[in-house]
Amino acid sequence: MPQEITSVVSTLEVLLRERLGSWPSSWEGYHWPGYTYEHSLRVCDLALEIARRESADTDVVHLAALLHDIRKDSGRGHAETGAQEAAGILASLGVTGELRERVCNAIATHSGKNTPDGPVENRCLGDADLIDSNFGLVATWRFITIRSGHKASLPETVAAMREWLPKKDQLLALLLTRSGKEVARQRSARMRVFCEELMEEIARPNSADGLVTVAGFIHEDCGQHLLREQIAGLEELCEEHQAPSLLPTVCRSLRDEIRGLH
Repeated sequence: MPQEITSVVSTLEVLLRERLGSWPSSWEGYHWPGYTYEHSLRVCDLALEIARRESADTDVVHLAALLHDIRKDSGRGHAETGAQEAAGILASLGVTGELRERVCNAIATHSGKNTPDGPVENRCLGDADLIDSNFGLVATWRFITIRSGHKASLPETVAAMREWLPKKDQLLALLLTRSGKEVARQRSARMRVFCEELMEEIARPNSADGLVTVAGFIHEDCGQHLLREQIAGLEELCEEHQAPSLLPTVCRSLRDEIRGLH
């Protein structure tokens, strides 16, 4: 990465933390403080991983991924509004010309407006955004937290997974890169195993697999802490109670997904 891009990325990371680190100030629909900030960082790491596999321009993807939800507060039109604001932010940092246009185009199309013949950079960002919210243990964490924020009980949330999982499978058809589809399938398989075993475990309370412990911890926290902090709390729980092996495995998988890995 050229030195000037490295400097821009560092500035954008600070801006992202300032703008989204505590947004919204309280629960708002499907959003809670800090979720969009962490989501943006995860999408950035995953989009870069997909971009490298797809031989895309990683500079375009990096800048676009960091800024893709900068105007999440504007709701359904956040992609277009975000692209407009990103144009000004990038210009102020000296990013102009074709690079800025490509970055802003990727931001503008990331939320459902990508096409199979669109720029590969746009498709890498769109796929990463869709995957983070819908496939894997991070997506399961999001589902549990949203349900908790809407006052559903943990048993109700676990039961709802039977209808939720098939809906996630349908989204696989929306992915537009080979690498994105591969990552999503692997995360989907992990998510399905976790959810199905969790459903079985909650039905037999004497089980000691530890998945109800994970789900219960996330449910009770209800988005009060960032995911990275929650994982640290789960790992402490493992040490304190000598939790069975599945709980540490879940924590490792969550950390891998946060880093953009399968």
